[in-house]
Amino acid sequence: MKDWRRILSNTFGLQDRRARRRLTFAVIIPVAATGFGLGYSVGFSRSGAPVPTSEFTATGVDAEADTYIRTAEPEGAAGSEPRLLVGGSPEVGVASTYVRFTVTQAPVRDARLELAVAESGSEQLLEVIAVDGRWDETTLSAVEVPPFGRALDSASGGGGTVSFDVSKVVTGVGVYAFAVTSPDERLLTRFHSREGGVAPRLNFRVPVTPTPSASLSGGTQSTEATYGADLAGPCEVGVKLVPTCGALWGVAPGARSKESRADAIARFEERTGRPQDVFHAYHRGDELFPTDEEITIARDPGRPRLLFLNWKPRGASWAEIAAGDRDVDGYLDRLAAHIKENFREPFFFTVHHEPENDVDPREGSGQTAADYAAMFRYVIEYLRGKGVTNLVTVMVYMAYLGWSTKPWHSQLYPGDDVVDWVSWDTYAYSDKGYGFGDFAEMVDRTDDTGAWPGYYRWAARTFPDKPLMLAEWGVWQSDKNPGHQALVFAQAMAQLAHFPRLKALVYFETANDRGKDSRIDGDPGTLSAFRELGESRQFQVQLP
Repeated sequence: MKDWRRILSNTFGLQDRRARRRLTFAVIIPVAATGFGLGYSVGFSRSGAPVPTSEFTATGVDAEADTYIRTAEPEGAAGSEPRLLVGGSPEVGVASTYVRFTVTQAPVRDARLELAVAESGSEQLLEVIAVDGRWDETTLSAVEVPPFGRALDSASGGGGTVSFDVSKVVTGVGVYAFAVTSPDERLLTRFHSREGGVAPRLNFRVPVTPTPSASLSGGTQSTEATYGADLAGPCEVGVKLVPTCGALWGVAPGARSKESRADAIARFEERTGRPQDVFHAYHRGDELFPTDEEITIARDPGRPRLLFLNWKPRGASWAEIAAGDRDVDGYLDRLAAHIKENFREPFFFTVHHEPENDVDPREGSGQTAADYAAMFRYVIEYLRGKGVTNLVTVMVYMAYLGWSTKPWHSQLYPGDDVVDWVSWDTYAYSDKGYGFGDFAEMVDRTDDTGAWPGYYRWAARTFPDKPLMLAEWGVWQSDKNPGHQALVFAQAMAQLAHFPRLKALVYFETANDRGKDSRIDGDPGTLSAFRELGESRQFQVQLP
């Protein structure tokens, strides 16, 4: 084990997800051989009519395994302890709870995970995430935990019982496992465990009569169930480029330089020792994209990459664009034709990232927050109307506290129907002052007054059904504190457990952004820490 792990408690082990194989098992249920088909498994009768609510009854199962991990003791197992910990403290580091259940009935409705609180972390934000269920409570530790799958629900830590809606994944026969996490670094919630006498429970409803009509011939049905709601295989890119588990790893390489994009991505990958899942680039005005160079980067047969392209309009205000500016419409016509002819693959796309910096709240300015939302919507709907179907749209906020608390901040959001992902740009500073801190402080930065809860917490509560992304992140170097950059990278390996909704992290690499340098290879220790972070099991996602 390397020095960084011994010092900083690596949460995620270094294991190639590509070597893992899907494992299934058979659950034998005595039901009629005829009629246990798709219609029944999703809550319909054999005739195709929905099963009436009155024909369902409440039931549930206790956890067959429960444990928690803590990064202060990265190789320690806690499967026999009477309490399950979630949150963080100086004594335990980052703590996350893992529970597993086997369901042998189908169909299942209204599934809820319930945990009995032994000691509450006040109104602590708690989140539940689907994970692969192939772990042993007697050995699971922070060194080797399954990558996070889908975030399902959130709740507060107060009260005698915490309940999560997990009905999106628990629909019938199967083995289901969940992680319970929190972004709080200094609050802990302690739940009772199986060993503590009050087991975590999965409650749900099933049909009163679990078999079809008695007139059907009897028999035994073998139903194959997968672990973790289909999480047993490698992490893969799914709908809207959301990973089935884990998170995408990417970069905007050589930013604010004259280095070619192809050279920049090749250099960055060579230095960091792995391919990048996402290549991030920027366009303005009447530039058409993706460019030939970007298409070549995306379609590299040895190292395919997903594109993330920003477009910042010029020559018209937000309000003018939303009202159908003739010149901008003409450009969008050309852009739509270019995309349809040259690049059919899905790609991340945003319009005017970090708009807060350009908001003019005066009525009639054409640059209000509401004008931005209308402009974003107009551009997306216009391109869709022209037949562009491969945009995965991203709302990119500027995570600067001065803007986050403005009264117009909430008006920037264009709407769920035109936004697929929600993201923010955030940076850590190596000198004391604003932005100085660790990875967790950078992701979920708050102010001293409590007026702002932190960007992660705000996004998790405001956009519960959207995947989250760090569209830009970086750590600025400092000659006065040269070791801080490496420290942030090393601590991130443990602190990622605080932020399960983050499904993509895209580094912003530049040698000079108004005098600031975010490069990751300033010294061997910094490069080594960044490489270890990128090798984490959490970032092993297979691209199409």
